[in-house]
Amino acid sequence: MRRERLFTSLVVVFALLGTALLLYLSGRATAPEVELGDLASFEGEQVVVEGTVVGTESDTLYLYGDSTVAKVYLNDRVPVKVLDRVRLRAQVIYASEMPALEMISSQSFVKRGEDTAVQLTLPLLEEEEGLVSVEGVTRAVAREGIFQKGYIMPTAALEEVFTAGVPFSWYGASEELKEGSIVKALGVLTQGKLHLYGEDSIQVEGRLLEMELTIGELMRRVSSGDGDVLFRPLNLRGYVLYEPRGESVYLTESLPEGILSLKCLLNSTFPLHKGDFVEVRNATLSLDEDTLRYTLLSDEVEVLLPHGPWNVTVEGIASDPLSFLGASVVVEGVARAEGDGILLEGRSGGRIWVVGVSLNDGTSYRVEGEVVYLKERSAYAISLEG
Repeated sequence: MRRERLFTSLVVVFALLGTALLLYLSGRATAPEVELGDLASFEGEQVVVEGTVVGTESDTLYLYGDSTVAKVYLNDRVPVKVLDRVRLRAQVIYASEMPALEMISSQSFVKRGEDTAVQLTLPLLEEEEGLVSVEGVTRAVAREGIFQKGYIMPTAALEEVFTAGVPFSWYGASEELKEGSIVKALGVLTQGKLHLYGEDSIQVEGRLLEMELTIGELMRRVSSGDGDVLFRPLNLRGYVLYEPRGESVYLTESLPEGILSLKCLLNSTFPLHKGDFVEVRNATLSLDEDTLRYTLLSDEVEVLLPHGPWNVTVEGIASDPLSFLGASVVVEGVARAEGDGILLEGRSGGRIWVVGVSLNDGTSYRVEGEVVYLKERSAYAISLEG
């Protein structure tokens, strides 16, 4: 009796396994082979795809084929590296600008060999596109959301940076990748731009030494035609000339108003104020072709010595309010009622509006506030609020 029951149980188990195997094989047989560029019609379905690995992360790989890069989520660890030619079965999660797929099983993952990338030479030729590798030095590196962007220029022609570089966009980020990094990169070149994917699509092999300069030294090197400042990362010290607005700041070599000034574009806002002594690091010197003026590009700045509130006269602000706009100031004067508002009058008769608190007409005050612009009066004022 026991043997019969055991036999019956084994029959049932093998029947279930056989059914599962048939379903699995049936599913494998019915999954269509689809080019990466044609995934839009297969959202939510299982497909078989083939392509070249152009980047990997811990649980992801980026697959290139048919002029398309797809992101493939791996549910199992598979031995894979860039340039491997692979074939796998996956479910299409979505098929937008960058399609996303999820691998069904590592059993469906097959290596088909190894591809080669075209070694890119700079400057670019217009017809060049596809899978490429390039070596060079980075410049104008900055973060933009989940991307790190910049240019890769040839190490053999550093002085030709403005014409010889290739712009890149890296779907990833690393603290090692900075201005002046010596790199090897592998990615997809499309319409003159190199797209990089995954942690291993770019390798940092070293870095050019930074140049420590003052604004005066930088200007003298530029005027003398010193090519080093055009490609080497710069650390530059100076004073904030005007209260910063957004991501733009002007630096000068001395206060209260230096002879030389230089515009610096930052990739985010920093807590800087007029008069702060700062150091801009890992900066790139760039020529604005419209204005023919040089501009610094940087994503790192440190306040070495904060200035604090400016002790100025009412006349000093009234004669040049734009240079103090947004700055904290300390001024002395006599309150004068004017219509529905209050003016602060200086010793030489200069006047500026005061808002935010009530002052007594004819009384002398020493106040600290922020210089603002009043749209309703079309005039500048000192705001004492807060």
